Amino acid sequence: MKYLIDSANVEEINRLLELGVISGVTANPSLYEKQNTNFYEFLREYSKFDILLTAEVVGDHHVNLIRQVEKITEISKDIIIKLNYSPASLKLVKLLKEKGIKTAITLVFDMNQAMLAINAGADYLFLFVARNEELGVDGLAFVENVAKVIEKKNYSTKIIAASIRTKYQLETVALYSDYIAAPNKLIEESFNHRLTISGKKQFEADMAKIIRTQEEIQIEQPQ
Repeated sequence: MKYLIDSANVEEINRLLELGVISGVTANPSLYEKQNTNFYEFLREYSKFDILLTAEVVGDHHVNLIRQVEKITEISKDIIIKLNYSPASLKLVKLLKEKGIKTAITLVFDMNQAMLAINAGADYLFLFVARNEELGVDGLAFVENVAKVIEKKNYSTKIIAASIRTKYQLETVALYSDYIAAPNKLIEESFNHRLTISGKKQFEADMAKIIRTQEEIQIEQPQ
């Protein structure tokens, strides 16, 4: 499982790119709005990197969707077009596939939506976990079941587990998804595990003792 940072915050994104722990960047209009992001400048900046980059187009009017896609592909044809699940989106997936443009369908909440998106030719599916569980649906089982169908039927569509809020959810979807759209908070939590921190302090203290002892031995040895 590879990590995509689910963020439009350039400081968060740049930090994780420098660490080398993420394979891509994804965001949605709400995240862009929260950061007051210049959408197209954002895409220009991160299309320079060798990463998976998505760009969301919205609406149900076919001509308007096509115009949005054209603006994005002018920046880079490697940007994955991210679409909300709808009849208009599935129609566009088929068209873009014929042009060699990769697509991702988001806001996928059940098997029927997942299968129809796969049949339309979507390259990636954003399967929602926590938001599904708010409705009383087992979001983790949903990801597992879609993964099993993809494997059994030998589909090429990749799973991106989305709406991940806990380490338990992350641990479970890691078994079945190709990618996880992870919020920065969940990634940063990995650096603050109390046993990792206490172990690091202990190792540093012990190493300091070893070095100090060796230096003392060298001083005591006759020339």
